[in-house]
Amino acid sequence: MKHERQHYALDEDKNIINAKNALKNQKYFCPSCKSEMILKQGNIRTHHFAHKTDKCSYDKYLHSIAELMIADWFKNNDEINLSISCYDKCDKYKECKMFNEYFCTELNYQTYNLKTYYKECKLEYKYNDFIADIFCEHPKSPIFIEIYVTHECSQEKKNSGIKIIEIKIDSEEDILNIINSKELLESERIKLYNFKCRENLTNKFSRNIQKFIVYQSSKCFIDKSLNCKNYNDTRKGVYEISTVYDDCIPYFLNSGGFYNIGKALAYKNGYLKKDCILCKWQNFDSFDEAFCILYKKCGNPKYCKDNNTLECNMFKIDKNKLKEVIDEFNYHKQTEWVDIYKKRV
Repeated sequence: MKHERQHYALDEDKNIINAKNALKNQKYFCPSCKSEMILKQGNIRTHHFAHKTDKCSYDKYLHSIAELMIADWFKNNDEINLSISCYDKCDKYKECKMFNEYFCTELNYQTYNLKTYYKECKLEYKYNDFIADIFCEHPKSPIFIEIYVTHECSQEKKNSGIKIIEIKIDSEEDILNIINSKELLESERIKLYNFKCRENLTNKFSRNIQKFIVYQSSKCFIDKSLNCKNYNDTRKGVYEISTVYDDCIPYFLNSGGFYNIGKALAYKNGYLKKDCILCKWQNFDSFDEAFCILYKKCGNPKYCKDNNTLECNMFKIDKNKLKEVIDEFNYHKQTEWVDIYKKRV
């Protein structure tokens, strides 16, 4: 809720006066309705002005005082920097299949000193059938500064092609925050319309890549030291699956991770003959250690980590598990980039 004490008024010369600096026995007027104000400089409440008769709307007062104070601020400063939000973007975004707005772009700002191009401004000025709260003059590309207290800038103005800076004002403090600075930063409170921001392409972005590798010896490994720029430089395995990843996000949770996914696909494509992960007889103990439920019958070590799957005669593919793993991988491919390399064997 807005505080309805008016701390500013106009003197007889139309200068903006703060109540704490005002002199007694002088006349002061409301910047909105222009009626005479009473100066109140008591010992308890903050010094302020009050209307002699019916007071006008505080919102109208706030809009009027914002126009006056921001226009004076604009006129009296040699440097007012407008910072326009834009995005740095990966220079490979057009051809890169791994491009993602979240990972491959970054919010940045392009800053311009408005006073280099706009020396003067006018209040309530008509231009192209529109009236600007504050009109910043330029022969080719003027700017409207619009004060938003209760009503935002009209859609017609926004669609006009005229450059507009819309400033949200809810209190006198909001005005002071503007005029005590030399910057207008595009934000929720300072919105820009019809400004163009140059696209900034850069090679600073990279996405992490994890690669599942099956070597000629049938040993498997996941390499997480790669990124989108170097994952394809060398081929170490006979079968490789590469995909993007984020250390903060669990991947292939239902299948037990990317390692299990890789082994299932390698088996399906003929690059692995047997593996305990895919065996129907694998189970897990209370410590989540994988073991073979037929270890006594077949004479193999109990725990799969101690077993040599290639020498096991009891191996039997778990078709349901294989299908579930591959289904999860196919679902992943619908939203994320995947590269599969197969060496002819």
